[in-house]
Amino acid sequence: MIASERQRRVLVLGGTGLLGAEIARAYIADGNPVTVLARHRPTGERAVWLRSAKQILGTAEDPAVLSEALEDAGHVVHALGSPPPGATAVEPLAQHVSVVPTLLGVLDALRVRPGVSLTYLSSGGAVYGNDCPLPASEDSACHPVSAYGVTKLTAEHFIEVYAGLHGTPARILRVANAYGPQQSPDTGQGVVATFLNAALTGESVRVYGDGSNVRDYVEASDVASAVVRLSGHADGVRVVNVGSGTGHSISQVLEIVEATTGRRLPVEWAASRQTDVSAVYVDTSRLRQLIEWHPMPLAEGVAAMWAAWCTSEVPITGQRA
Repeated sequence: MIASERQRRVLVLGGTGLLGAEIARAYIADGNPVTVLARHRPTGERAVWLRSAKQILGTAEDPAVLSEALEDAGHVVHALGSPPPGATAVEPLAQHVSVVPTLLGVLDALRVRPGVSLTYLSSGGAVYGNDCPLPASEDSACHPVSAYGVTKLTAEHFIEVYAGLHGTPARILRVANAYGPQQSPDTGQGVVATFLNAALTGESVRVYGDGSNVRDYVEASDVASAVVRLSGHADGVRVVNVGSGTGHSISQVLEIVEATTGRRLPVEWAASRQTDVSAVYVDTSRLRQLIEWHPMPLAEGVAAMWAAWCTSEVPITGQRA
C-alpha cells in the first residue's frame, strides 16, 4: 500500500465475520489503525487477531453507532453478511431489507464526509446469473436469478449513483465463493465448510441438483489481501472481480474433500433450486492489472483448512457479524 494510505483508520463493517475479520487482520498487519463494527465480539482466534482494533458493538443501521464508528475513519469496508440465496427464495423482501437500507445509511454518512472512501463486497457469482459468457467479466451483462443477486446488484447501482452525484470514492469487489479455516458450517452457507464438517462428524450432506453446478472458490485470506492492496489504487475503477478464475463443480469439490480427508461422505441428493446459478466463475484480468494476484488453488486451500480444523482445540462455531 502506498505510504499516504498506510495510516488511515479503516472501519470494517461486519468485522467479526469470515471475510470481515480476515480483512481487519490484514489491515492491522499492514500498519493501519482499525475500527470494527459488529453485533458480537470476536471469539477464538478472531479475538486474538482483533485485540488491537477499536471494537464497537452495535449495528450500522443505528446512525449514532455508525457515526461513532466513523470517527477518524479514512476508509470503510462494507463486509456485512446477508442471508444466502436459498434462505430468502420465498421472501425476497427480507433480502432487500437486510442489505439496502443499511447501505444507504452508510452512503448518506459518507456523503457528508468528503474523501472517506468505500470498498463494498458484492457477489462474484449471483449478480451474473445464468447464460453469462465464462469466465464472467465485470463488463458482462448481469441477469441474477435470486433475490440475493438482485439485491447485491441493486446495492452496486446505489453506490454508483452516490459516486456520480456526490463524488463518493468507491470500489465494488465482486467476490467469488470465499472459504477458509474460520468458516463455520453452522450458518448453512459454504459448501467447503459443509463438506469438511461432514468428514469430521460423519453426518450426511445435502447437495441440490446433480453436482454439476460450477462455482469459483477463493480463500478468505486471499480476498483480504486483495482488499488491502486495492486500497492504494485511486484509479477510478469501480468494479473488480476477486476470485480464482477457475471453476469447480460441486462434485469436484466433493472429490477434493474426500481425497484430502480420506473419508467417504454420505450425500443426500435433492432437487435443484431455481435460485442457484448453474455455472459461474470470474475473469480476474482486471484484478491482475491492478495487483499481483496468485490465489491459492482449491485443493491446497481445502488441505490447509482441514489441517487447521483437525488441530483446533476450539470447535468451529458460527459467528455472524
